[in-house]
Amino acid sequence: MTTTTEPVVPLDAIDPGWLTATLRAAGTLREGSVTAVTHEPCGTGQLADSYRFHLSYDAAGAGPETLVGKFASVEETSRKFGQESGYYRTEIRFYQELASTLPVVVPTPVHAALAANEIDFVLLMEDMAPARIVDQIEGCSADEAAVVVEQAAALHAGSWRDDRLAATDWLGGTVASFAHVTDGFGALVASYPETYGDLIPEADVQEASRLVDHADAWKAVLAEPRCLWHSDLRGDNLLFDANGGEVPVAVLDWQGVGYGQGTIDLAYFLGTSLTTETRQAHERDLVRHYHEALVAGGVTDVDAEQCWNDYRLHAIHPLQTGIFGLGAVRRSERGDRLWRTWIARCAQQTRDLDSFALLAAR
Repeated sequence: MTTTTEPVVPLDAIDPGWLTATLRAAGTLREGSVTAVTHEPCGTGQLADSYRFHLSYDAAGAGPETLVGKFASVEETSRKFGQESGYYRTEIRFYQELASTLPVVVPTPVHAALAANEIDFVLLMEDMAPARIVDQIEGCSADEAAVVVEQAAALHAGSWRDDRLAATDWLGGTVASFAHVTDGFGALVASYPETYGDLIPEADVQEASRLVDHADAWKAVLAEPRCLWHSDLRGDNLLFDANGGEVPVAVLDWQGVGYGQGTIDLAYFLGTSLTTETRQAHERDLVRHYHEALVAGGVTDVDAEQCWNDYRLHAIHPLQTGIFGLGAVRRSERGDRLWRTWIARCAQQTRDLDSFALLAAR
């Protein structure tokens, strides 16, 4: 995925000449040249900026008509967090090294490059449109959740107890990042009444603050090596019925992929991306479905009861992430609605599952 031109350029430098060289280097353009390109924003990501590119060629059908491109955010708060967390670096490494090896549907990368400052990057991927997007705030249905759970199980089973992945340095960043977040969590929740008191109810902040007394136990939970985990598996990062209905669901945004506790993805998705009522009605069946898919994928050392209790315990993660995430990226009108909904759902999830009592008993 290298070109004879600069591999990392700003958005306004993505012109016909740069695209011609890049697509040729990737083997995507075997003859002819790109003659024109336009772009418009797409997606709802808060840590990076995404665009859909429309390409024209001097020979009809010479290359892809559209591509999706992803770049470091132009907003300073998100941009700084993308660098400090290592998330920009991680996503590029994922597409360079792992994407093609996993039994999970992801967009095929055309070009993935990171600048020396580990902030600026260019990620060009296949456009899997037409596809259906489910607004995370509105929530997924139980049937939609079932196909996502299957993809989570495929990711986890396909990397289960993989010593090579467990020893890969850049896959350790997510666990290290959340260990750092956990160390500072007491001060963070203490600041909430003044900083976000008009947005997040005190009862939800108090629920999250229960983590503070069990920080060391929680860091040990996060660090237990089992498999790859996406770490941001939620409605806004999914494409349903992608490629015109050929793909039930594709998983996007691999910025936080790491090696640790896979069941966190399950708790995170069900907590953030289903309404509370839908989750309460279907989570038992969905966790059972996940475990059956995990076993079908070859996992033999987790029984159904342990899987359920892992799910209960790991529900703490999406609540912690919601509390932390609100202050880590740029604020917007939709962002505020998203974080308010996120935290409310996940606080209720930990109450329903008695997650903190399970942590305290460890």
